[in-house]
Amino acid sequence: MAQLVRRWTLNDLTVIQDVLWKTWVESYKPFIPESDLKSYFSEHYDLDALTALFHNPLADGYVAEVDGKVVGFMRTARESEENRYYVSSMYVLPQYQARGLGHELMKRAAKEAKAFKLDRVWIGVMVQNRGTVEWYEKMGYTTVRTEPFIMGKSTVDHYIGYVLVESLLQPTGVKK
Repeated sequence: MAQLVRRWTLNDLTVIQDVLWKTWVESYKPFIPESDLKSYFSEHYDLDALTALFHNPLADGYVAEVDGKVVGFMRTARESEENRYYVSSMYVLPQYQARGLGHELMKRAAKEAKAFKLDRVWIGVMVQNRGTVEWYEKMGYTTVRTEPFIMGKSTVDHYIGYVLVESLLQPTGVKK
């Protein structure tokens, strides 16, 4: 099974929408009504919005592929005023999780942050998304603060924190 992470292309946008929607329903439907998911999705991830993100010079996107099929997506952004590198969103289809794709995406983010001479990758994650919070914590995620995140008519708590670039670039299984 061939796995790879690469930069997104305009041809990836419709399959990225599919990845986002399927992972959102799996991850968020237990605590966010589907109507709010649909509202936020149509506002932020319709083809026009994704195309605008694709052309934004401060943002970038990466896809994870298995045997040539896109099964994951990560959007990143460099915030020059804060001098931070953010993973704005990252999703891997549920049936492809636990295969190392998420780690490979995070490694790619770490390499990009390092290229900007930054030592942290900043991440936001919904507090109620416990499995993802725990996954990030295993990589060394440090929560700095909690902020509200509004999705449709729902407001949920959202952790803001970071993982050190150095810890993401270590060989798998090595902890400092």
